[in-house]
Amino acid sequence: MQVMRLFIPKVNDRERNWKGLLLHLENLKLDEQSKIVWFHASSMGEFEQAKPVIEQLKKNYDNIKVIVTFYSPSGYNNQKNYKFADVVLYMPFDTILRAKKLIKLINPDIAVFIRYEIWRNHLWLLKRRSVPSYLICATAPRNKYLSLFPIINSLMKSNYNLFDKIYTTSESETKHFRKMKIKTELITASDTRFDRIVDKVNESKQKQIIQSEMFKGDPSTSLRMTFVLVAGSTWDADDDIITDTVKRFEKENHEAIRLILVPHEPTEKHIEKVKYKLPNSFLLSEVLEFLSIKREDNEIKNFLGWNHIIVDTIGHLLSLYSLADAAYIGGGFGAGVHSVTEPAGYGIPLATGMKYHNSPDAVSLHHLGALKIINSKEDFYEWLKKLLESMEMRNELGSKSLHYVNKKTGSTKLTVDDIITRLK
Repeated sequence: MQVMRLFIPKVNDRERNWKGLLLHLENLKLDEQSKIVWFHASSMGEFEQAKPVIEQLKKNYDNIKVIVTFYSPSGYNNQKNYKFADVVLYMPFDTILRAKKLIKLINPDIAVFIRYEIWRNHLWLLKRRSVPSYLICATAPRNKYLSLFPIINSLMKSNYNLFDKIYTTSESETKHFRKMKIKTELITASDTRFDRIVDKVNESKQKQIIQSEMFKGDPSTSLRMTFVLVAGSTWDADDDIITDTVKRFEKENHEAIRLILVPHEPTEKHIEKVKYKLPNSFLLSEVLEFLSIKREDNEIKNFLGWNHIIVDTIGHLLSLYSLADAAYIGGGFGAGVHSVTEPAGYGIPLATGMKYHNSPDAVSLHHLGALKIINSKEDFYEWLKKLLESMEMRNELGSKSLHYVNKKTGSTKLTVDDIITRLK
């Protein structure tokens, strides 16, 4: 471990800080009614699956204290000020001595691990102390070597048997766990992020960065509404297809499509490159600065004119999808498509590039017909042209997206209700 500290900065960061962070537990104010729920996530991505459960617990039950641990420094550093956690810590390495120290200090009433986090010594000690432990948003291991090496398979089975309950993300995941013949109770649920998506979508619709009627027209009038395309988490290959296609529409019909382009990495160089391709555009920072002062509606409309928007800041994508009639999700011409579930939650048609198999949600949405796979600029042009010409098609594809998200909600309530029952 000391050798690892010399060569791996992240390990050194963890080791330097985790003991000091334990002092925060001593300042936690408890009373006789307090119940401690411990959540552990590997990193920031997995923690998004814990948030819906944590937030529902904290909002509805005053006597619950939430302790959060992270394995990765990136997870800890990004979430250490998370307002629904009473204490945020590093997870120590999985040794008996460190696990004993942490569990004694936390003294949890229940422990919740996220997705594929298995810390054998910690789980074993929780079992000895009769502390219920759950694995939520669980996906079964698919490593081909498990079947080749019975010892490893037996160890994995033993690890999963240390949990009291495992909440899987789908029936297919439950079946994979059953094949392992584990004794732990299996509950088929879904990914809690779908509940969070629905909440965030509703919130974004109520608090739009730019009011829809300012950007795409007033739905109460008889005038034709502007078609808005939001392209999220895009890379260079995506940008080339999108900008060239939008400019083609501009030549054919000046007011056909309005674009909001959200680069995955909004570096100055990237923004300048896109801005050069779309000279009739504003940066989002410019729009927000203009809107920071109270303006009359006509003044806002005149300012926006007929311009696209290039997003040069982070953290606005989910809200901007609320303006979209359709969405293009980036990454499909690179390492793989980014998240398709957020735009799907708005009930709009979706498109991405050819590399989408990294995302089970993208595969499912494509199978349903809600996600169009783009192979070329011509593909993209034809897809947009059909959407522009047919409101019926737009609504049909959007309904498929929304149905996919809505049918996967409810896992958060299921988990929270179970936790509360165990704490009584």
